[in-house]
Amino acid sequence: MRKLTSRFLVYFSILIAMLIFIVPLCYVVFTAFKLPEEFLSNPLGLIFSPTIENFVNSWQKANFGFYILNSLIYVTAATVLSLICSLLIAFPIARNYVRFSSGLYFFMMIGVFLPDGTIPLFQILLKTKLFNTRLGYIIAMLSIGGVALMFFVSYLKGIPTDLDEAAITDGCGYFTYFFKIIIPLSKPAISSMAILTAIGIWNDIVKAIIFLSDEKLFPITKGLFVFSGQYSTNWTELTAGLIIVALPLVVLFLYLQRYIIDGLTAGSVKM
Repeated sequence: MRKLTSRFLVYFSILIAMLIFIVPLCYVVFTAFKLPEEFLSNPLGLIFSPTIENFVNSWQKANFGFYILNSLIYVTAATVLSLICSLLIAFPIARNYVRFSSGLYFFMMIGVFLPDGTIPLFQILLKTKLFNTRLGYIIAMLSIGGVALMFFVSYLKGIPTDLDEAAITDGCGYFTYFFKIIIPLSKPAISSMAILTAIGIWNDIVKAIIFLSDEKLFPITKGLFVFSGQYSTNWTELTAGLIIVALPLVVLFLYLQRYIIDGLTAGSVKM
């Protein structure tokens, strides 16, 4: 009886968690396909006259076609730089190749949970004349890599140190070993962190507003502001815009999910 009760509670908790995520998502999708007058008359009702007009209007009004190019540049550059820097720092810490590596890792962990140093970073970008530039914004987004550093340190500790000794015996250099052996073995971790880092950068709007002032440099999330006015909000076009903004991330996740599974399988065989 206890097992049955505990199993029921587990499944009930899972069902509640699913509803918490699925119900708002379904509401956004339903709203995006509704006519404005249909939404105003019955916001919580089902769709009786589905339309894609909201997506067309949203794409044109928000100028997503222009902003999406900026976001692709920011996400690609900042994600690649963040992952490379995190791996280069995490590897010697995980292997204790530097003195006081445990202390360094401890202070880095503390830094992850502290608020971003937005004001100092803003002053640095101003003094280096990188404010309101693509490069300055990319540098500002590198601060998102703290979680990746923690994840990589934990993951690299699981790779046998025998590989290091074998590489040294064969005369393999540090960076050759790092890029040709460690990085291929870290594909599962890299894929996971690539998704999380890309999501954080793609969804950012706060740093974009702070570190950018030129309309031509803003990321795709800036386009969503056009649907919210002082006195009213166009909810049907706004939800359509949300789906347009989120769609590339969904495609990226579906694409990298296969590599995560393949990488985990390959990694378990190798190690």
